[in-house]
Amino acid sequence: MADLGFIGIGRVGRLALELVSREYKNLDIIAIDCKDLSRDIGKINPNIKFYRTCDPGESVDLLHGTPVVATALPSRIAKRYIERLLNNGLNVVDVSFIDFNPYDLENLCINKRAYYIVDAGFAPGFTNLVVGKIYHELGELDHVKIYVGGIPVEPVPPVGYQITWSAEDLIEEYIRPARIITDGKIMAVDPLKEIVNVEIPQFGSYEGFYSDGLRTLLRNVRAKDMFEVSIRYKGHLEAMKTLRELGFFSKEEIEVIDTKIEPYRFTARLFEKVLKQTIPDIAILYIDIAKDKYYYKLLSSLVGSLEKSALALYTALVYAKTIMLALEKDFDYAVHPLEDLYRYFNDYVAYLSKHNVVFDIKTNIT
Repeated sequence: MADLGFIGIGRVGRLALELVSREYKNLDIIAIDCKDLSRDIGKINPNIKFYRTCDPGESVDLLHGTPVVATALPSRIAKRYIERLLNNGLNVVDVSFIDFNPYDLENLCINKRAYYIVDAGFAPGFTNLVVGKIYHELGELDHVKIYVGGIPVEPVPPVGYQITWSAEDLIEEYIRPARIITDGKIMAVDPLKEIVNVEIPQFGSYEGFYSDGLRTLLRNVRAKDMFEVSIRYKGHLEAMKTLRELGFFSKEEIEVIDTKIEPYRFTARLFEKVLKQTIPDIAILYIDIAKDKYYYKLLSSLVGSLEKSALALYTALVYAKTIMLALEKDFDYAVHPLEDLYRYFNDYVAYLSKHNVVFDIKTNIT
């Protein structure tokens, strides 16, 4: 039995594993991935036990009795692993871009005496934490406007963007209906139907699209208007609309030289090759919340490097801090999005600031 398990050692998972093992040098950790990463994992900490498997059942067997399991998986396989882990009474901290309602697993958590901390990343994740904190202080809100993105420090041809996270989940953002709240009603909108003009203080003008990042906030926070907009450099979204209309993001199989392929997977591999990161990126977050005379505006940013992208690192920092809380605190057997963890807001900000995340908060809430 280990003290902590990691399943999924990709960009975010590896960074989080490195961050946690740096803080807890004597922790007994098991790391699991489909690829043979044993040599790379050994460089992080020779005491980490690495296992190569793509089977959820085998992963659960390896982690039997482990108090906390951290998962960072592609959206298409995340639920299979999470359900299996919870069904075996294992507590889960997850950062996957899931495509299901996490509260569908609430009864499973209760019955199996396990908890499931969901969306423990940048956005959704830290955004939920911020909104949860202000909602706890003010109650029902007039508006919540979230502007977020991880983009190159300057636009890069051909589409002003480079891949710094899962290419498949990036494509998912462009095809998954985005849920927003308008006049108190939840609406699902086509993410690429409307291109939004965005002004970020200290950073300037961008374009944006409605993205499905509100997730659990739709259930847990009452607001008259609430949305998340993902930012891009101007011109990017027209290119994505064209690719989508041509079928490059489709999940319907087509046959090419006697081989069946899903176009979105082909496109993801192409993105990884053609849009490979060549310059540093920057993660930007701007949250504007208001109720009556009260306002709260949080601006945050992190500049990355070619070795550690800002988007992946910001996500991994929030993920790692959440894992540390899971190791140190007791949580009810239930589903816990980060808005539930609002009391730890200052702890998150202190940890992120220590790792060069910049914050500028303006508010008249006392």
